[in-house]
Amino acid sequence: MELYDNPFSPYAFKVRAALYEKNAPHEKHEIVERADHAKLVRVNPRGEVPALVVGGTAICDSKVICAYLEERFPDPPLWPRDPVARARARYLELKSDYELDPAVLVLGLLKLMKPDLAKEVPESLPNTEAALARHYACLERELAGRDWFLGEFSLVDIALTPHLRSAAFMGCGPGPEHPALSAWLERGAMRPSLKRAMRELAEGYAASQQPDSVFDPNHAHWRDARIEFAVRVGLGPWLLSELSQDRAFLSPIP
Repeated sequence: MELYDNPFSPYAFKVRAALYEKNAPHEKHEIVERADHAKLVRVNPRGEVPALVVGGTAICDSKVICAYLEERFPDPPLWPRDPVARARARYLELKSDYELDPAVLVLGLLKLMKPDLAKEVPESLPNTEAALARHYACLERELAGRDWFLGEFSLVDIALTPHLRSAAFMGCGPGPEHPALSAWLERGAMRPSLKRAMRELAEGYAASQQPDSVFDPNHAHWRDARIEFAVRVGLGPWLLSELSQDRAFLSPIP
């Protein structure tokens, strides 16, 4: 198996940690510099990581890849067997991918990549922080005092980790009103697969600050729920301006 990966991507984090949990053999092709992008597009025409190539066939999208890994490497399992529990797991993975990810991406935009934008659109940062606080309250209820979201460690814990850890790094993590969620974060920090993937994410963030990084804040890739969240917190006119001036782009149609 060949993994096309950028360690700064939370979706690639999910696949890497699943591979580590299952001790599944794979070869990495890291998409770090702009020159690497053409190599990625040959595998995934949408130009998104992660992508997994198995026997010449490309499998794209982290949800699809992780479902494949669960079937190919069922031990140890990262999905519950019970149908109701599995449905809940799918729901929480979607919440991670389509609700937490956009909020944390916009938080990073406002606090790290374009801090002046938070001054230009003053409601954007408090709106983002308020949305995250509501998500944390929801996750606190979902966790319900368990060590892991499904009782046993699962893909749900993997999927949520990079978003909450990144938000905490930016000073917007769970607070004292979220004791179970805070304890869950501490517990995950000790798990070898998550610790390794988080170390790689930190390295990926450092690499993203280089001038030749594939992550260019002045020519950013926007898609689906991330666009919706930007509009929700007041960044819609700014994003339209960025698109019209070729400082942002949408996923290509293959």
